[in-house]
Amino acid sequence: MRRSTRRKLKVYAVDAAMILLAVQVTVVLKENSKVKASTYVPEKSIQKEYVETKEIEVPESTLEEKTASNNLKWSNKDSNILLKIAMAEAEGEGTEGKALVMRVVLNRVEDKEFPDSVERVVFQPGQFEPVQDEGRYWNVEPDSECYKALYMVQNENWDNTEGALYFCRTGCSSWMENNTEYLFTVGNHSFYR
Repeated sequence: MRRSTRRKLKVYAVDAAMILLAVQVTVVLKENSKVKASTYVPEKSIQKEYVETKEIEVPESTLEEKTASNNLKWSNKDSNILLKIAMAEAEGEGTEGKALVMRVVLNRVEDKEFPDSVERVVFQPGQFEPVQDEGRYWNVEPDSECYKALYMVQNENWDNTEGALYFCRTGCSSWMENNTEYLFTVGNHSFYR
């Protein structure tokens, strides 16, 4: 066997080992965070106009869980929506940035001025740019930081939002500055109430 062929085989073997390790790490992260992957994808028609869904009977394995400090409940479908909106809105913002996006959605669910479910909040017309007009939401795959953020929010009751109901890229909206109270900035996002 020629030397160049042996080198190529070694490179392929190393690549294969790295891919296997990455898959194992991803599975371990998902198992450690106790988040079950879901294949839920909202109907495309929901992008243009929110359509209220009917309640359906959910198997016991997907029953809603309570968070430790409040009465907020969400299902695996809601978890998947939170994972995708966090990835679409805060892909480069790290685990904390993704957790902040999730908490803003949950803060809205708890606020009487907004819809009363994760799905209704995220798909409320004009609220989250990535869900509109075939936006990023429809094509993103949540990364390991999203799963860590969901675990923090759901199981550790993490909330550093100071009650934030809005966020935008820093310096993005004069409406936000004129009609809401600025709270803080993390990464490229400013948060408001």
